[in-house]
Amino acid sequence: MDKQEIRKEIKALCSQNADLLAAKSTEICKKILSSPQYKTVTTLFAYMALPDEVDLTPVILDALEKGKNVALPKIISQTENIIKFFYLDKTKKLTEQTATGTYNILEPDESLPTTPDPAQKTLILVPGRAFTKEGDRLGRGKGYYDRFLSEKIVGSSPTMTSFPNFMLAGVCFDFQIKKSLPVDDRDIKMDMIFYK
Repeated sequence: MDKQEIRKEIKALCSQNADLLAAKSTEICKKILSSPQYKTVTTLFAYMALPDEVDLTPVILDALEKGKNVALPKIISQTENIIKFFYLDKTKKLTEQTATGTYNILEPDESLPTTPDPAQKTLILVPGRAFTKEGDRLGRGKGYYDRFLSEKIVGSSPTMTSFPNFMLAGVCFDFQIKKSLPVDDRDIKMDMIFYK
């Protein structure tokens, strides 16, 4: 199967399992919250989910409550497929600093501070259409995350494992896990996958 066929298959599986997604999201969030990867970081890059993605709201709220730095993405350019991450204000409610943006996704307010390259230990939770247990990722086809992550990589290394401050974790439902994916050099590999 090529990338488009896999995306089509996963989209159909999301529709078929629509009534299970909320419960599965809750279980995946529990896995993230109990993981050493989450517990030991000071900074969390997360995302606000589309209807067929894992809803990370419990993780985001927990991280803010625990005083972690939390950053969310905002689409800056649809033509160039660019996202930028903004740090949330720990003193405000999540609803007070996000609004519906591109693709009807909740996005952070642009008045919030933008994130520098993480100097502290950072867990980056990455959505995707499909993953392998080995960390290969297939996105939705726009390249927003691959472009953002590739800018954080020096040289042509396809993974970020040489960066001790970064931990890349794919987040998905179990039916999005494939044995293999048709990835290329531009596809950034994950360090681990959270799924249920």
